[in-house]
Amino acid sequence: MSESSEPKTQAPEAAAAPENASPPPAPRSEWTEPRLVVLLIGLCLLIEGGLIYYQSGPNQIIISSVTALSGLTLLLFAWLVPIEDEQEPPPEGEILPGEKAPPPAQLQAERPPEQIPVQPPTTAPPPVVGETPVVQPLVETVPTPPVTAAEVARKPVVEEEPALTWYERLSTGLRKTRESFVGKVKNLVLGRAKIDDDLLEDLEATLFEADLGVKTTQELLQYLHAKVAEERISDPNRIYTLLREQLKLRLTKFASVPKFNENGLTLFLIIGVNGVGKTTTIAKLARKFVKDGKKVMLAAGDTFRAAAIDQLCIWGDRVGVEVIRGQEGGDPGALVFDAIAAAKKRGADLLIVDTAGRMHVKADLMAELAKVQKIAAKESDGGPHEILLVLDATTGQNAVQQAKLFNEVLPISGLVMTKLDGTAKGGVLFAVEEQLSVPVKFIGVGEKMDDLMSFDPEQFLEALFAEGEGKSKESDYTVL
Repeated sequence: MSESSEPKTQAPEAAAAPENASPPPAPRSEWTEPRLVVLLIGLCLLIEGGLIYYQSGPNQIIISSVTALSGLTLLLFAWLVPIEDEQEPPPEGEILPGEKAPPPAQLQAERPPEQIPVQPPTTAPPPVVGETPVVQPLVETVPTPPVTAAEVARKPVVEEEPALTWYERLSTGLRKTRESFVGKVKNLVLGRAKIDDDLLEDLEATLFEADLGVKTTQELLQYLHAKVAEERISDPNRIYTLLREQLKLRLTKFASVPKFNENGLTLFLIIGVNGVGKTTTIAKLARKFVKDGKKVMLAAGDTFRAAAIDQLCIWGDRVGVEVIRGQEGGDPGALVFDAIAAAKKRGADLLIVDTAGRMHVKADLMAELAKVQKIAAKESDGGPHEILLVLDATTGQNAVQQAKLFNEVLPISGLVMTKLDGTAKGGVLFAVEEQLSVPVKFIGVGEKMDDLMSFDPEQFLEALFAEGEGKSKESDYTVL
């Protein structure tokens, strides 16, 4: 047979070599890098010792000798002592640094046959016709010993914390105001045998501390004085009842629900000073109305504060609503114009416009708000349908001053009182309504998304004058 017809065979060594085998390591050099470094350091010290003696003479003979001796020692150490011993070959299966681990299939192929454990065959009963055969697991399962009833009784039962009802959430948020205001009123009347001037003076101080304001406090005291004289009331407990009735009348006098445009797009304009929580309030309002089945869009009209647009966009993504945004530092009036056109084109039910937080004493910034309001009134059908002023309850009487100046620029239609859970001066809510004759439409009693509620005066007073902390009652609050 010719040479071309003979089969070509490879050497056994070549056939046994794996495809991805790495080349054999190069032999190690005797003068390794650490040894050269030690040698150079020793040489430098030896030269330095000679230079010290050359410059200073016998005066520095000790220093020059020690330096030169140190350098000589390092030279001898680098020349005579091996820095790195020859490493023994690693045991089988160990991976050297810098090498890649072979795939599991290659390891299985390289393992000698005698190292693979052989399981003895097990006799399994024949499968029943019509049933799916059971596949035995490769890993042996260790059965868990049964748990006795005594062990179960010893284990603590972890129960999930029940969700708070609306009334409980509101009552918890008003805890500080209730303790500071209502609790002090109760302490004044309980244990008193009669109604005298001292009782009414102490009551006046309590009303001031709760931030009900000068006007509201004076009107309440005048009413109580007249009622006591007219009906000749002698029981101090009647003071508590009369005060609660008067507060209820004052809150219900201005109560109203949010206004919506039944013929098209509804526009809410949100205003307020810096740090009162406008952006968070807008997100909670959007979530509430989305749950009510409305198509909501947001307009990032705060083009002044850094990252305000991005912040509103993040909230929009969380709530699931579209945000109309512009350039940072742009004209907010132009943005509102474009946002109204986009909301109409996309068939939105509600457009909530964010505005830049501004101090109420800045006349130019307040005039900018008036410009935005005029554009909104011209481009929308009767808008803005709600101009909501967001107030921080923790600021006390300063919130009243803010509301007055904002109301001089824009016709405020409603108030949003936030952070009632963080203050003992929740009575400012009464003072703001009295000063502006504007209703509170939403209140915030916490940081969670469910802690912004539609304001109901009767339920608010019921939670404020609750008899005990543990009281639980379902209410008709609409949780946002």
